[in-house]
This record gives sequence, structure tokens and C-alpha cells, in this order.
Amino acid sequence: MNYKSLATGISIIALLLVILGSIITVTWPGEMTQFTTTGLAQLLFDNWGPTLIVLGAVLFSAMIGAVYIAQEDRE
Repeated sequence: MNYKSLATGISIIALLLVILGSIITVTWPGEMTQFTTTGLAQLLFDNWGPTLIVLGAVLFSAMIGAVYIAQEDRE
């Protein structure tokens, strides 16, 4: 097994653990009778702030990985 495969496997497992941990630790809101954009913003940033930060870091690392994979090898 080469190092790329090992790193990919570890990254996938870490991603799944982060997603699972985020789902488990989030306090899910009850029923919202009035749905507004202000309410959505308060919900996202007040209740899900750390989750959004982790999600942003995961998406950023996925983007860097995609760029690395898409690069042509220069020889």
C-alpha cells in the first residue's frame, strides 16, 4: 500500500468521524412556526457556529486535495 492510499483512507475516516460527531453534538431545533432569513442566520451562527467552522475546514481541505489530484505530473 502506498502513502497516497493510506492518507486517503485516513482522510475519509476522519471526515466521517467529523460529520458523525457534528450530527451527534448539535442541538437540533424544535419546530419553527415562522421562518425568516434572520431566524436562519441566528440559527446557523448561534447554534451551529463550531459545526460551520469545521465544515468550512473540511471543504477547504477537500478543495486543496481536488486541486492536487487534478494537477498533471511534471516530469
